[in-house]
Amino acid sequence: MDGTALLRDLFTPDEFDAVRSHADHLGVTVIEYVRQTAAERALERLHLARAIEAQDLRLGTLSIPHVERGRHGEGPPAMRRFLDALTHPPEKRS
Repeated sequence: MDGTALLRDLFTPDEFDAVRSHADHLGVTVIEYVRQTAAERALERLHLARAIEAQDLRLGTLSIPHVERGRHGEGPPAMRRFLDALTHPPEKRS
């Protein structure tokens, strides 16, 4: 097996095919593509959060700029759910 069993459970067959197609186009494995995409999105969100915090401190108001989710459209729904889960992890209850 190529190590994609978890990804095959996460994505529908059509979504997995789309992710695999993007990975093939870039010449990387599916796992590396998902890893790179998640890291890029996390960095984008970190930079956005820092920019918003800096603007809030300077201006006293909060303005949220439009953020494009991806270079190739919105991407597969499972990828959006995965990235949303990384961005907004569930709160731990004590």
